[in-house]
Amino acid sequence: RIAYSYTTSYLHHSIMLSLRCFLLLSSSYSIGFTSGHGSGVTVIHGSGTTNPSKCYWHIMDSIMDRVKLPTRMTYRAVGSSTGIKEFMGKQEDGYKQLNHFGSGDIPLDAEEYAAISAIDSGMLHLPVVLGAISLFHSIPNVPSGSAGLNMTSCTLARIFKRDITDWLHPDIKAQNPQLETLIGEDSYPIKVARRVLGSSSTSSVTKYLNTGCPEHWPADMVSKELGDKWHPDTLPCEGSGGMTDCIRQTPGTIGYIDAGHGHSQNLVEIELKNKDGNFISSLQSDDRGGIGYAAEASDFLPADADRDFSKVELLNQAGANTWPIVAMSYIYVRKDWTKYGDEFGPDEQALLMGFLEALYEPTYIDECKELFGFTPAYTNEKLKTLAKNGLQQIIMNETAIKYVFESK
Repeated sequence: RIAYSYTTSYLHHSIMLSLRCFLLLSSSYSIGFTSGHGSGVTVIHGSGTTNPSKCYWHIMDSIMDRVKLPTRMTYRAVGSSTGIKEFMGKQEDGYKQLNHFGSGDIPLDAEEYAAISAIDSGMLHLPVVLGAISLFHSIPNVPSGSAGLNMTSCTLARIFKRDITDWLHPDIKAQNPQLETLIGEDSYPIKVARRVLGSSSTSSVTKYLNTGCPEHWPADMVSKELGDKWHPDTLPCEGSGGMTDCIRQTPGTIGYIDAGHGHSQNLVEIELKNKDGNFISSLQSDDRGGIGYAAEASDFLPADADRDFSKVELLNQAGANTWPIVAMSYIYVRKDWTKYGDEFGPDEQALLMGFLEALYEPTYIDECKELFGFTPAYTNEKLKTLAKNGLQQIIMNETAIKYVFESK
């Protein structure tokens, strides 16, 4: 239904649409609803990591379906590095951002954070979801689970460096005595798939290998893009879809991808040995709360969203059920939204704030766990408090009327 209430100076109209929840919009516009470009449609756009992209699209669609006034929300899944570049903009242009928000599974590094803080009112890292980065393979006849393939960080480091090139290498068989029977061969070559361009998954995996096995994976091999440091016979794969194809289309391949995507594509997961010495799958860890616990165990999480997050990593954290490679997906936004002119006016500000708040509304974000396997940040009290306090630091135009979510 549509309910109207009047004050002496404003017309407030509330639009309540019910599917599983109500979205109530109060606005002070008496004629039309225009974007900064005069199109009649309010537009916001983000870009960045592919990992939670389906989650973002789902929430954006849910909001647009429930809002009567014309809106358009888009998100380009182009990788964390591109999301950061577009969020920062170019130095010669005064770091004017090229999107309304960026997103990534890695924080801005200390230099990037300092550059934004120096020319602006600052920025926020808003934690949204936690997800496992996992290793998958395509060895014929080798299943998932404890009866399949089990790996330590050092064995993986030697495989990705191409020191070990056969699945029946003695060190692999020592951890997986059933492998020779399952493969049914005397030898089976290993193919290594890796991401091209800047990838937060590459950053997480290379940090994990260095943290867990520095003797085989040195610090100079930690990066979101290793370029020619990769062995020349590794398979270059672009994006999560490309990695899926690399693993699936070449038998005997090992590669890394966010666990939710890998499982949705029915890839075969490798069980990893965590810091407490237990072999575990990402599904087992998630069922036992081990994904969220990685954030709880971290010593480097800042108290406020406007601080430097460059040292935050959720790798090799303690805990019997903790997954050893956990990525936290952030939304990057500037703190002061009032200084960017018509392209980010009150209408756009209100819509973006509505989207950000939906990321912490159970009715919306819980579907990302059900559909895509992510752990919402709000389920961890530390992250929930950090994000909620961060949203309160955002400065909006006084005429921007916030979206309000009502539960039935």
